[in-house]
Amino acid sequence: MPGLNPSLVSHTLNIELGTKPIVQPRRNFHPEIEKQIKVEIEKLLAAGFIKPIKHPTWLANIVPVKKKTGVIRICTDYRDLNRACPKDEFPLPNMDILIDSTSGQGLLSFMDGFSSYNQIKMSPKDAEKTAFRTPYGNFYYTVMPFGLKNAGATYQRAMTAVFHDMMGKEFEDYVDDLVVKSKTREGHWEVLRKVLERCRLYGLKMNPKKCAFGVSSGKFLGFQVHKRGIDVDPEKTRAINSLAPPRNPKELKSFMGRLSYIRRFIPGLAATMSTFTPLLKKGKPYQWSEKCQEAYKRVQQIITKLPTMRAPIPGLPLKLYLAATSTAVGALLAQDDHSGEESPIYYVSRQLRGAEMRYPKTELLCLALVYAAQRLRHYFLAHKLYLIVKSDPVRYLLTRPVLSGRLARWLLQLSEFDITCTTPKAIKGQAVIDMLALFPKVEESTISKEVLGELPEMAAVITEAEPWTLYFDGSSTLKGGGAGVVLVNPEGQATALSFKLNFPCTNNTAEYEAFIAGMSTAREMGVERIKIIGDSNLVLSQLQGNFAVKEPTLAPYRTAAERFVRSFKQVVLEHIPGVTNRYADALATLGSRLSFIEEQPNISVIKKDTPVIETMVQEEQLEEDDWGKPVKEKIGKGGDIKELKNYAIIFGELYRRLPGGILTRCIGTIEAQVKLREIHEVTCNLEPIISLYRRLQCKGYYWPEMRRQAAEMQANCPKCAKIPSTEESFAISFAEDWRAPYLASFINGVLPTNPKHARKLKRTIKRYFIDGSTLYRKGFNGEPLKCLGKSEAQQVMQEVHAGECGEHQGMKRLYR
Repeated sequence: MPGLNPSLVSHTLNIELGTKPIVQPRRNFHPEIEKQIKVEIEKLLAAGFIKPIKHPTWLANIVPVKKKTGVIRICTDYRDLNRACPKDEFPLPNMDILIDSTSGQGLLSFMDGFSSYNQIKMSPKDAEKTAFRTPYGNFYYTVMPFGLKNAGATYQRAMTAVFHDMMGKEFEDYVDDLVVKSKTREGHWEVLRKVLERCRLYGLKMNPKKCAFGVSSGKFLGFQVHKRGIDVDPEKTRAINSLAPPRNPKELKSFMGRLSYIRRFIPGLAATMSTFTPLLKKGKPYQWSEKCQEAYKRVQQIITKLPTMRAPIPGLPLKLYLAATSTAVGALLAQDDHSGEESPIYYVSRQLRGAEMRYPKTELLCLALVYAAQRLRHYFLAHKLYLIVKSDPVRYLLTRPVLSGRLARWLLQLSEFDITCTTPKAIKGQAVIDMLALFPKVEESTISKEVLGELPEMAAVITEAEPWTLYFDGSSTLKGGGAGVVLVNPEGQATALSFKLNFPCTNNTAEYEAFIAGMSTAREMGVERIKIIGDSNLVLSQLQGNFAVKEPTLAPYRTAAERFVRSFKQVVLEHIPGVTNRYADALATLGSRLSFIEEQPNISVIKKDTPVIETMVQEEQLEEDDWGKPVKEKIGKGGDIKELKNYAIIFGELYRRLPGGILTRCIGTIEAQVKLREIHEVTCNLEPIISLYRRLQCKGYYWPEMRRQAAEMQANCPKCAKIPSTEESFAISFAEDWRAPYLASFINGVLPTNPKHARKLKRTIKRYFIDGSTLYRKGFNGEPLKCLGKSEAQQVMQEVHAGECGEHQGMKRLYR
C-alpha cells in the first residue's frame, strides 16, 4: 500500500536527549499462538510494513490480542519508548462540537481509514527505534504503528492538511473517523464525490467494510447521530446493563468509566455516583452494601430510557437550569426551538470535594453555574444564556460586584458570557423533571443561613430563657473603615446595622468599633443576656485575657469594651472562622466601601466621624482620688522621665507598660480589690497552673500592690493551697515529649544523660522560661509564646486553618 506522501506528513519520535535506550527481556508464547504470530508477520512483510533488523538499540516485545473475529492482532509494548517521547501538542477537535455538527443533517456518509495509521511513513531516522522482538526474529516498522504516543496527533495533522478547506462545512473528521454530511439528498452526492477525489489525489485509502454511504443515521464516535438529534449507541447501554455488580475497586472503576463516556445523557450522574465514591478510598475495605446495590439498579434503570439530545440552533438563546445537593452539583443546558418546544442539549454534574461540602446552598448553586461555564464554554460563548433560578444570591452574583475572594473569582470567570437571570415558569420538558428527581431539594431555606430575616421594627422584648446573639465584624480600606453588626433575638429575627467609619483606622480598631457598636445597640434595646460571635481572634482573646495588649491604639478600646461587658448580666464570647461570618462581614465591607459623595443608599449605613472611645471619654467621669492621680499630674507637668517612662495617658486613662511592651490599665484600690476577687474565683484551681498575678497581667490590670496581694490571696485560699508543687505538677501534667527536658532542667536542674542532648539543651535553654509548670519561648520581639505538645499543636493548627483556608497562599502565611 503506497500510503500518504512523506513530504506531506511523516511520524517522528523526537526522543529527549540523553535518554538511555531500553531493550525489553524476551517473552515466551504458546506454540499455537506462535503459529498465528508467524502468519501475521508474513502479512506485514508482504505489505512492506516491517523489515528485519540485526542490531537494534531500542527493542520492545509484542502482545498478541485476539479480535472479535478470532484473528490474532499483533500489538507492540511501546511503553518504554513512549516515556522517552514528549507529547505532541497538536490539538484534537472538540468531540461535542463534532457530534453536534453531525446531527440534524439530511444525509450522511461514514468512512473509516484502511489500516489508517499504517498509511503514514515513519521518519527514516526514527524507524529503527520501533524495533520489536518475535519468536522468528527482530523487525522494525517502516510505517507508523499502533501504540505510539503521538500517533493520533500525527494522523490528525495529516487529515487537517488533506481536508483543511472542507472541515466544519460539509466534512467532519476525528483522527480516522470521517463523516460527509449535507442537509439535502441532492447535494450529498456532489460533496461525497469531492471528498473521494481528494482521497484519490493524496493516496488516502478507506476500508469498504467500515463505510456507509448515503444513510440518514449512523454511529460516530460512539454515539448514534440522526436528523432528530443524538442518541447513545444501544450496544453500549446493553453492555452496561449486562454487567454484574462490581466485585472489587477495579471493576467499579471500569463501570464508572463506561458511564462517564455517556455522562452527557445522564441527569445527575454525580449525585448517583457519590454512593460509590467511598468504596474507592485507599485503606478502606471494599464492601458492597444494600445502598450501593440500590444505586446500581437505579443507574441501570436510568440508562434504559436515556433522552435524545439535540444540537443547539444558532441564533437562539440557551436556557440553563441549576441543581445542588449536599454531595453534588449539576446543570441542564436546554433550548426552545422555533416552535417553542424545549429540548435538552447537555447534562453536567460533579461531586463536591473537601471544603465544598460546607458551602451554603446559595454558593453551591453558584459553584454549579461556574462548573457548567467551564465544561460548556463553547456553548456559552456562542449563544445568549438565560439562567432559570429562584435564588436571589445567584442573581446578585451576576449583577453586582462581589467582595469576597472566591465569589470574586467566580464573577470574573462569568463576566465574559452574556447571562441573564429569569424567574422559572411552568416546566416544559421531561429533561428538567428528570434532573430535579435526581437532585432532591434540600429542606432548608435558600438564604436562611446567609441573610437572616430582618425585624420590621426595633422591639425591646427580653427573653430570659435564651440569650440574644450578636455577630460583629470590621473592615478597613484606604477610603476608611466599616463595621457590621447583626443582632438576633431568641425568635430568630435580626437587626442588621452597617457603620461607615469616616476616620483612619486599622482592621483591629474596626473590629473593636463593631464590637462596641453592637454592644451599645443591644444595651439600648434592653438586652441583659447576650452571646457575642465574631471572627476576630485578637479582639476576643484580649477580652478573655488570653492575649496581651501592646498597641497603644487598642488599649482604650479594650477598656471601653470591658465596661460594656460589665453592664450585662451574662456575656458569652465565641470565635468562629471568617468564612462562616459572611453576613456581618458583608455589612462591614459595605460600610467601608461607601464614600457618601452622592445621596445615601437605601440600606441604613450610619456614618461615624469620631472613634467610639473619644465619645466615651467625653461621657465618662473621672474616678475617685487614688494612687494614679499624682502620676497623671506629674506627666502633665513633665516630671522625671526616669520615674515616668513606663506610664502613658491614652484618652484620659493611665496605662503602664510592662516588660515586653504589654500595656496594662492602672486601676484604683477599690476596683483592684473587685478584680482580684473576680479573677481568683474564675481561675482558682485551673490547669495549667498560672499564678494569679500573671492572670491579672494578661487581663490588662495594674496597681502597685498587685503582686503582693495576689500572692497573699492564693496562699490563703484552701483550693489554691492544694496545688501540687512544681515537681509534682510537672510529673502530673506532662508526659514524655519535647518539652520534658526543658522543664526538668528548670524545675529540678537535671540535664539529659546523653551528652549530645545535654549540650543542645544548654545552648538553647536561654530562649525559654517557665511560669508555674508552663513552658514559654521568647519570640522575636520578646513576646512570650506558649509551648504546645503534639495533640495541642494539632488542635491549634486545625482551628487556625479552618479560619484561614481559602485565603492563605502556601504554608508561610499559615505559619505566621
